Amino acid sequence: MNRSLVRPTLILGAATFASGVLVTFLPLALLDGPSHLAVVALLVQASVAPLARWGAGWWGDRHGSSSLLLPAVLAVALGTAGLVRLESPVMVIVSMVLFGAGFGAVQNVTLATMFERVPRSGFGRVSVVWNLAFDAGMGLGAVGFGLLIDRTGYPWGFAVTAVLLLAVLVPAWHDRRYVQAEAA
Repeated sequence: MNRSLVRPTLILGAATFASGVLVTFLPLALLDGPSHLAVVALLVQASVAPLARWGAGWWGDRHGSSSLLLPAVLAVALGTAGLVRLESPVMVIVSMVLFGAGFGAVQNVTLATMFERVPRSGFGRVSVVWNLAFDAGMGLGAVGFGLLIDRTGYPWGFAVTAVLLLAVLVPAWHDRRYVQAEAA
């Protein structure tokens, strides 16, 4: 694989890992909360994400996609961290807005960044790598979190997931520096 694709692939995998966690376990984590909170929370996330994908595309066309990578990863991490407060319906919804915005932006930014780094003949490879990272992240998130919460419970599991996402800020930062060096 082209080395310049590694960091965006890792970042997408981490974001989809968190998405796999939320989609699979948020309804279970909220069973003791207000009825329909999980449905509303997942609807909010699923509604915000495509708007963020569109907004990231609009921004990327005018200013370059890579500038959104750090804020997008940070939004995903903060949205996940907010779920430590499962007892607060407002915090759950705000967290899902943050998560959805970051997740939608990460999807757009990683794909656009990867396409920018290969010649047109490599677009098929980028598509395969991006989709593998997406699907693997979703599956590993669901399985990994399931194993984790058996020992920690939901709030601590969401906290651990958020810390993992914060760790992805490091490759996002390095990737930003890579893009700046390429432009110079």
